Amino acid sequence: MNNVKKYKFVSSVAIAIAVVLVIVVNVFVSVLNNKLPLKIDLTSNKMYELSDKTKEYLKNYDTPVDIYILAGESEQDGNIRTVLDKYAAANKNINVTNINMTSNPTFGKKYVTDGKSLQSNSVIVDGGDKFKTYTMTELYGVNAQTGQYTSLNVENKITSALKYVSSETQQKAYLIKGHNEIAVDGAKTKLESENFEVGEVNTLTDDIPSDANVFIVAKPTADFSKEEMAIVKQYTLLTMKPIIYVANLDSYLQKGGNIQVYLDVDSKNLTNLYNYLKSSWGIGVSDNLVIETDTSKSVSLSGSSMSLVVPNVKSYEFTDSIIDNQRTLAYFPYSRLITQEFESNGDISVTPVLTSSEKAYTTSNYENVSKVGGEQDGEYPVSELSVDAKHASSVYVSGNTMLLTIDETTLTNNYGLANYDYFMNLTNFMIGNEESFTVDEKT
Repeated sequence: MNNVKKYKFVSSVAIAIAVVLVIVVNVFVSVLNNKLPLKIDLTSNKMYELSDKTKEYLKNYDTPVDIYILAGESEQDGNIRTVLDKYAAANKNINVTNINMTSNPTFGKKYVTDGKSLQSNSVIVDGGDKFKTYTMTELYGVNAQTGQYTSLNVENKITSALKYVSSETQQKAYLIKGHNEIAVDGAKTKLESENFEVGEVNTLTDDIPSDANVFIVAKPTADFSKEEMAIVKQYTLLTMKPIIYVANLDSYLQKGGNIQVYLDVDSKNLTNLYNYLKSSWGIGVSDNLVIETDTSKSVSLSGSSMSLVVPNVKSYEFTDSIIDNQRTLAYFPYSRLITQEFESNGDISVTPVLTSSEKAYTTSNYENVSKVGGEQDGEYPVSELSVDAKHASSVYVSGNTMLLTIDETTLTNNYGLANYDYFMNLTNFMIGNEESFTVDEKT
């Protein structure tokens, strides 16, 4: 064989080997990419990565789930798909599939419920017996004024959906009525999205539901009766011996119940309620208002002269993720002062959760809150949590109802506020529901 022929032969062999190697590498990368998506997340807050909470949850997730993206591969939203692929890579029971609605126009019919329509890039989480659907805009935070995306909420929604479709039981939350309470539709929607069944109960006329995991009292302006708050003995006229204990909120708490009370400027003259909270749970409610003067502790509402106050968030098991992610809460400018009557009393311990800055002051003048001189500056509690370790029960009191009154979309999308994530973290912590953790959105 002359040199020319030898060179051609060697070159052909080398090219053939190179081609085979390229094919092998491509196959290997494709297989590996299906197992572990090969994309590097260089965003500062790891926007496309699953949180440690979700990763831990997925380790033992055993419900077969199909996640459908209503778009072809070339039309799908890349950000959403990147996060969904993380779920499929983390758990073999989760499968992500694109559905081209042009060639499959009737595919989503069974998923259209409650008047909710499906759109291009809608995502369906189907667990067989139950499912959740999300439009593309629900998987993003959108500023209503600018129309721009402000956050990516895919993990927040999908993890919640996985818990929903796999759960055999529902937690029960009840909104207490009968004292001129206000509607808190945002809180109700948030609870339902986290697999809670939400009902209402009038404690003046109805029995206390035995299946309640938590009660919520939102801005009452009429007092509770003594019979509603504490155990009352009813007596026979002849023997004067007790024959029955009336079921009420105190007896509910003695059996491991939980109550959240949200007050406001208008929550006046609630003597029975306030005496009970103070004497039994160590949480006092003052007539004074907390006035924040630190201008750095505020959020301005677009198109309004109103500014919301940003409280300090104390480190607690259910607040640490909010603190770590540097997220903020906000409420309307004034809050009732909440006092800590004791740190501990037997098995009951009381802890401030939200406070003002050290530049705040208090006043009892509701008509003119301006500082006139002599007011004491200081850091004042605006919410506290009292926990009874013996009965595994808890009471949370907030001096402001703002956390639950502005709808979640406005708070999270327009301003990136964590009010509702805080609310859910608190609720799950109070009822000891570790599985129903809330995933923070990523701005």
